[in-house]
Amino acid sequence: MNSPKRFVLTNGVIAIASAGLALVVYGAIRFPSSLASARAPFVMSMIGLLGYVIAGVVARRAPIRIQSALDLGGALGLALAAAGILNHTLEVAVQLPSPIGAVLGPGMWGLMFLGFSTACSGTVVRSESVGSGLLASVWCGLVYAGVLVVFALALGFLFMSHMEQILGGLYEASGMNDPGAFVTRHLVTNASSHIFVAPLIALAVGGVSALACVLLRSIPRGTAIVLSVVSAMLFVAGATSIQIGESLARAQRPPFIQFGLTALAITLASAHPLLAAVRRRVSA
Repeated sequence: MNSPKRFVLTNGVIAIASAGLALVVYGAIRFPSSLASARAPFVMSMIGLLGYVIAGVVARRAPIRIQSALDLGGALGLALAAAGILNHTLEVAVQLPSPIGAVLGPGMWGLMFLGFSTACSGTVVRSESVGSGLLASVWCGLVYAGVLVVFALALGFLFMSHMEQILGGLYEASGMNDPGAFVTRHLVTNASSHIFVAPLIALAVGGVSALACVLLRSIPRGTAIVLSVVSAMLFVAGATSIQIGESLARAQRPPFIQFGLTALAITLASAHPLLAAVRRRVSA
């Protein structure tokens, strides 16, 4: 039997992606100078959002055997989108103290890694299908990115004057003559990257999570506990590296930020598989 939840989510993805297409077209028509020398973000955004529409149509007609993967991935994607909307709203509407701002960015990355990996590993544990797990992770990333992109575009166009103030310094250095066009280009450029990058990150994190599920499937409980401790230590090292990087000059940050995000991705991608391995040995 088909899940009503799945139809709600798939129809929602189709509607959200269609709204995103409409917003991108609106920006191009309302601020035509935003297209000057920068048509690629608009074209890529439209192609990506059209792909989201197609993905929603295909998911709505998907076989029942992958229904639970779509349900779990969609639910986690919506949860991540809610956190992303809150994070974006705070960044736009509130002048946050530097320490809080330094925590929100890595915190959102951590939530993404955890959400993508849980979608995959939760599906693999239940279905023992790596393919279904990867599908759940990618669907999670797609739902998350679609909702967040449409919200960010709508918020930017609705509060255009406020966005012009926020981006005033970048606008002055851009050489453009229309601040609204600059904001539109900025919004669409960010949207185009999120549309493609989020599902790819979800696939990569899901792959790590699926590999962890396979490797941890038959290990002793004691080994699982030791690996959990090592993972926790790596998580602390990664978080510390990001914190140190945020305190340095921009040119000195990349090695610390890259190591920190990689450490967070590995530890959070393996968190649910490790927990499942420990709990499975307890119940065995």
